[in-house]
Amino acid sequence: MMKAVASVVLALALGGVSEVAAYTTSTTPPRARAAPLKMGTSPQWVGPAAASAAAAALLSSAQPAYATIEEAAIKVVDTTYPIVTSLPPKDVAPVLSKAIKLGLSADPKALVNLIRAADAALLSTDPKALVAALKVVDATAEKALAKSALPPLADVEGVAKVASSALATADKAKVKEVANAVISLTGSLDKFQLLATTADGAKLASKVNPQDAAAATSALLELLKEAGAQ
Repeated sequence: MMKAVASVVLALALGGVSEVAAYTTSTTPPRARAAPLKMGTSPQWVGPAAASAAAAALLSSAQPAYATIEEAAIKVVDTTYPIVTSLPPKDVAPVLSKAIKLGLSADPKALVNLIRAADAALLSTDPKALVAALKVVDATAEKALAKSALPPLADVEGVAKVASSALATADKAKVKEVANAVISLTGSLDKFQLLATTADGAKLASKVNPQDAAAATSALLELLKEAGAQ
């Protein structure tokens, strides 16, 4: 079950990054791709790519052995980045749209439980360290949007490092609760929508180098293991 959840998380993360690429090349105002995060007095956007990086860091946050978690987080970045850059946004958009609708088909109670678990995990982190990490995430996203391009690999690795360092202070038990909530939510998804989304996801996956996909999935599973989510 955890391997299946890891695959879903990886697919959504890749979709989120590709959505940023689509946003940066579009003149259409974003509907709700990301909420404005204000640092100081200037409104700034934290895109889905940054949000995905922060979510991955959250899953890596509770393990006391910080260096191991940081290495695992960077490995996820290094293995998923080539996949992200190889997928045209136009191919990802339909799958991402179906994935969002699929998520909304979940049992409302399961969704609320996931939100509460995620909030509790975030609140268990050191506030100062968390704010410092969010500033780095925000700056990286703003820089990428200004250049109408995805952040370079070095910048994404930097986000993974600072976020994993800050969120390593999270309560491990609360991170485990997030993983359990994700599993419960997955089980409540509409089965017909799940089949349709899975079929489209398989078509998209066929465009990815199998070795790259296997390496990314393995890296994500390793990160989940280091975080104690398995």
